[in-house]
Amino acid sequence: MQEKRPFTMTEWKYLPEADYRIALWRNTIQLFHEIKKPNFIGPFKAAGFNYVVDRPLLTKQGEQRQPDIIASGETGWLVLEITANQKSKESQLDKYKTIDPRYLGNYGLFPHGSSPDIISSRFDFVDDGSFCQIFVKDFFNLKNEGQIENQHLKTELIKAKEARLDLRKLPEIPITLLPEMKNQQEIRRGLIEIVMQLFAPNCVGKTPIQMVDEGLERLIDKIGIPEKHALMDRVKYQMNILIDNHLSGYLEFKDNTYRATEKFKQHHKTLEFVASRLKEWAGPSPQKTLQDERFYEK
Repeated sequence: MQEKRPFTMTEWKYLPEADYRIALWRNTIQLFHEIKKPNFIGPFKAAGFNYVVDRPLLTKQGEQRQPDIIASGETGWLVLEITANQKSKESQLDKYKTIDPRYLGNYGLFPHGSSPDIISSRFDFVDDGSFCQIFVKDFFNLKNEGQIENQHLKTELIKAKEARLDLRKLPEIPITLLPEMKNQQEIRRGLIEIVMQLFAPNCVGKTPIQMVDEGLERLIDKIGIPEKHALMDRVKYQMNILIDNHLSGYLEFKDNTYRATEKFKQHHKTLEFVASRLKEWAGPSPQKTLQDERFYEK
């Protein structure tokens, strides 16, 4: 588990409400990893599954499908949909049944000839039909595990359920950006802490790709080049707005690098000014809950 960044400036986090979609992704991604302290092995990791994020695959009819996560191991493969939407995902999950597994090798995954196990990951129950569901709000839980064909995977999921894995005790994965992010407020909220680092003493600045990689954290190598490039373009667009309309004279983009200008001087009043402008840029912290489906694109 990677340590937290040394310069987090948590005192300048002006958006205290939980970003549920980020939290949902963080908790789900934990299940594919092993953490030495505390002694934790996620059920997907224990089942020998490697994963990629937001990669397109074709069905046997030539239609494109792009699940949130595709994972495979020697014993089988799975499709995982991560969703905070309060509407059923049954129809979308059903469309993943015909994904052609011959393309798994394109992403460095173990190829198979069988259909995938299909799972949705949520915080709380929403009826996704007969598909297997995992719940990752605080303690790991499981529903419809009988739908899992891969016996090794099923065993590990049931073990995690019976152990009531406490996800609250795990070190937080510092993901702040997701490849699927298109909403401007989500992107801006995901950049706030990274932007504040630009005003740290001795910071030489960050390029757009460095900012994206830092926001993606351990998803860096799990997404494709086109998806990363598209996210970088969205980040650059929002950063241009920040510089032009909110931090003109304090933040600049020069030689493909974002950095504080010479006008910026280290002082708590100046930092307060920068933080207030960042808050203005990100917009009012939305009073959203898991029941407000408009906040989520997926």
